[in-house]
Amino acid sequence: MLIELRIRNFAVIKEAELVFGPGLNVLSGETGAGKTIIMSALGLLLGIRASPDMIRADAKEATVEGLFELEGDSPAIETLGEIAGHNGNHELLIRRTITEGGRSRVVINDQMATVQTLARLGASLVQVYGQHEQQTLLRNESHRQILDRHAGLEAMLAEYRAAYDRARELQSRLDELMRRESERASMLELARFRVMELERANLKPGEDEELNRERAMLANAARLMAAAAEAHQMLTGDEAGSIARAGARLSEAAAIDPKIAAALEMVAAARANLDEAARALEDYLDREAADPARLEQVDARLQELTRLKRKYGGSIESAIETLARSRDEIAALENVESERAAAVRALETALNELAAMADELHKRRLRDGAELERLMAAELKTLGMRNAAFAARVTAIDASEAGLVHQGIALGSSGADAVEFLLAPNLGQTPMPLGRVASGGELSRVMLALKRLEAQRRGLPTMIFDEVDAGIGGEIAQVVGSKLKQLARFHQVLCVTHLPQIAAFADHHFVVEKLERGGSTTSRVTTLEPGERTDEIARMLGGAQISDKLRRAARELIERAQG
Repeated sequence: MLIELRIRNFAVIKEAELVFGPGLNVLSGETGAGKTIIMSALGLLLGIRASPDMIRADAKEATVEGLFELEGDSPAIETLGEIAGHNGNHELLIRRTITEGGRSRVVINDQMATVQTLARLGASLVQVYGQHEQQTLLRNESHRQILDRHAGLEAMLAEYRAAYDRARELQSRLDELMRRESERASMLELARFRVMELERANLKPGEDEELNRERAMLANAARLMAAAAEAHQMLTGDEAGSIARAGARLSEAAAIDPKIAAALEMVAAARANLDEAARALEDYLDREAADPARLEQVDARLQELTRLKRKYGGSIESAIETLARSRDEIAALENVESERAAAVRALETALNELAAMADELHKRRLRDGAELERLMAAELKTLGMRNAAFAARVTAIDASEAGLVHQGIALGSSGADAVEFLLAPNLGQTPMPLGRVASGGELSRVMLALKRLEAQRRGLPTMIFDEVDAGIGGEIAQVVGSKLKQLARFHQVLCVTHLPQIAAFADHHFVVEKLERGGSTTSRVTTLEPGERTDEIARMLGGAQISDKLRRAARELIERAQG
C-alpha cells in the first residue's frame, strides 16, 4: 500500500506531500491544475523514463519519494531480495532524483538501484489504468495478452517462445542447407578448380621474395662476372708480385732491425687474405655463368605468383589460406546432403514439440477464456450492464502472422491462437467485436472489469485509475464509483476524476489547485477534511459559483455514496 508521496520541484509542483490511506483515495481539481503531473511523479517511482523537462523551471533537480507498506506475501518482497542491504522489513522507501541533463538516480531503502529493478518492483506494487488505456481494447493483439495474463500463462509462454526461437533457427539452417544444395554443383566445381589451381602451383611462403632476389642476380650476371674477373686479375697479376717483393725486402730488413718485424707480419697477413680472395673469385668464375634459360624460368614463375596473389587476396599466404578454406568447403559441400537430412529430422522434432506446446496453450486459452466470459458477465452486471454478454473468441492465427507452419498449422511467437473479445451490450444482441459495438463508456467499464479481475488474480495491493470517467456520466458514473468503492475493500485505490458521482465515494479526498503568483505557476495539493468535501463536490457539479442548491446536491451525493 502507498502510504506517502512527496514531490519537490517536479514540473509546476514546488512541494507537495500526500498521505494516502486504505480504501478509495480520490484526486480532483480543475482541468490543468496538475492532477496528471502527480500521476507522472508517481510513475517515476514505478520505473518510467525520466526527462529533464520534468524539473521545475527555477530548480536544478527534482525529487519524488514514496513510502510503501508491504504485505507479508507481497510479490515485491522477492524483488527486494535482489537489492544488497535490504533488511527484510515491510517498509519500502523509494527515492527518484532527476538532475540537469536528464540523469536519474534511484535509491531503494537507502540502497542504490537501477531503473530496471525499479520497474520490476513497481509492477509488483501498483497497477495503473491510464485515461486512454481502454483504447487498447480496440486492438485485437492486446486481447490475447489480457487473456494470457488472466490464465497465468506467463511461464508457459516463456517456455514456448524459447522453443519457437530454436525452431526458427533450425528452419533458417535448413533453408541455408537447401540453398547450398541447389547450388552445390556449381559451388563444388568452383571450389575444386581453386584447389586444383593452387595445388598445382605448389606455393611456398616467402617464395616470391626469394625469386626476386635470384632474378636480380640473374639479370646482372654479365656485370657480376666482369667485376669478378677483373678483381681476380688484379689479385694474381703484377699488383700481387709487388706485394710479394715488398714482403721479401721487409724480410731482409727485419733480419737487421727487429722493429720492422711488425710491418712484415701485417704484409704477410694481407698477402694471405689476398690469395684467399683470389681463390674464392676463381671458384665463383668457375661456378657462375650467365644463364638466360634460368632467368626466363624465374620470370615465368614470378608472373604466375603475381596472378595468383592478385586473384586470391594479395599475398602468397592469403592464397595458401584460400586453398585450405576451399578444401574445407569441398568437404562440407560433399556432406551437405547428409547435413540436410539431419536438419530435417531436427526441425521435425522441434516442430512436433512446438505444436504440442501450442496445443496446450490453446486448451488453456479455451478453458480460461470460458472462465473469463463468466467472470466478466458478473463484473459487467455490477457496472450497470445487466444484460451484457462478453465473449473471448479463440481462433487460429492468420498465416501472415505465422513464422512457422507445421502440418497445416500456423505457429506464431505466442502460439497458434488469435484472441478477440466480443461484446453484446444489450439483451438479444449478437456479440460483436468491441471496436464495432462498444461506446466509450462501455469500453471504460469493460476495461475496469478486466483490471479488477487482473488485480484480484495478481494480488496487487494498489490500483491507480487516472481519469477512468471518459465517456460516462450520470447513473453510470454512480455505478463506476460504487464499483471503485467495492474494489477499495480489497485494494488501495487511487483515482483521478472529474466526476462528482465518483468523488463522492472517496474515503480520502485530495484537491489539486493551480496558483499563479509572482509571474510563476504552482500547483498545490490539499487534503480535504470530511466537512470540506461538500464544497469540492459542489464545484465539480456546477463550476466555480457554488450555490446552496449545489451544496445540497453535493451532500445528497455523499450521503448516497456513503450510505
